[in-house]
Amino acid sequence: MKFRSAFFARPVAAVALALFAVAPCACAANKSDEAEIRSVIAAWYGELRKKENGRPRKVAAPGFIDATPHYRHLDTGAASAGPRVYTSLAATALEFTYDIERLRIDPAFAKVNVWERGYFYAWSAQTTYERAAATVFVLERQETDGRWLLLAHQTSPQGIPPGKHTNPMPDLRDRFYATEGKDRDPQADARNAQNR
Repeated sequence: MKFRSAFFARPVAAVALALFAVAPCACAANKSDEAEIRSVIAAWYGELRKKENGRPRKVAAPGFIDATPHYRHLDTGAASAGPRVYTSLAATALEFTYDIERLRIDPAFAKVNVWERGYFYAWSAQTTYERAAATVFVLERQETDGRWLLLAHQTSPQGIPPGKHTNPMPDLRDRFYATEGKDRDPQADARNAQNR
């Protein structure tokens, strides 16, 4: 009797497994997922650009892991936290761009690899230079409403390999002297750069 029930159970289990493997999952990634994930990444960087007015955690899932926070507090030796210093390229660069290099979407999770570029102006050399970072995001689809939110984030500064340098560089001289270098004399800096 046990042999006969086991004999019939195997084909039934095989058919059920085949149907499950062929039938599309209701929670599978659809075409709008990529657009939503890209908008979450754009919102993250948009909030970082705002510095103290930014709220990047509004696109973060509960339990968000930030392996490389976008700011730190200076150690002043006081019992309270020192002044906040922003460390992300998005917050510190005069001009910031990013490229999504790889995007993998599963039904419940997504992994996004991003190449960040920050452009700065060196007043002593009167030239624009760039810095880069590689960033990995992990996103989770929320069970309650299906939204994609950031679950984890890690950024690591990178040397820029051949073929990834920006050419030509943006000219940030006017922007620098209108913002960060507004207390400097542009003509004197230009003269000093020529005399070096």
